Amino acid sequence: MTKENKRGRPSDPAIQQQRKEQLMDTAYQLLNQKSYRAITIREIAEQAGMKSAMISYYFTNKEGLFTALIERYAATNSTQFEAILKSPEPIKAFIKKAVIHFSENPALSRLIADEVLTQQSDLGDKFLTIIPKKIATFLPMLIRAEQKAGRIHADLNPKWAAFSLMSMIVMPFIAAPAREKAWGISLQDITSDAWTDQLYHLYMSGCKTPHPATH
Repeated sequence: MTKENKRGRPSDPAIQQQRKEQLMDTAYQLLNQKSYRAITIREIAEQAGMKSAMISYYFTNKEGLFTALIERYAATNSTQFEAILKSPEPIKAFIKKAVIHFSENPALSRLIADEVLTQQSDLGDKFLTIIPKKIATFLPMLIRAEQKAGRIHADLNPKWAAFSLMSMIVMPFIAAPAREKAWGISLQDITSDAWTDQLYHLYMSGCKTPHPATH
């Protein structure tokens, strides 16, 4: 039996999965360096040490590869929700986890800025259904639990309150040029415990102030 050619199509499922993971890892590394639209199939394949046809074989096209990459990210981090719910300060725990994820995954911020906020794209639409929609289900549920516990004002609309919190967390990462050049706030600043504490206290202070009913 001849040895499998690394650049060919292995029949072993374990090797196939390894090749898929390798292609996704390479795509992620490139996304840290440039925009999704600037990355080519050929570039991904060459850096992964494979033929371009392998991307078509495993993922159909570049969009399929990056969709799989987003799904892998979402699956890896979905288990964090249960731990957040069990925290004595769940809102603060959510903020801290979100800040960590954005700071450790700058490619995610780039993808949001390039494909979700600035233009209509199939990948941007898929991203919205994979990650933000899950958060849009989980976070209002967390807000409602905090309302029942009396830590957040009962008149607040949970969905609106949740979206406001996500905006506070995400904007410093996707608006990095303005944050750094206009405000002089560094990445180190917004990934510090002091920044998490400030977001938490600002948010919770606002949520405790009585508001007109928004249901």
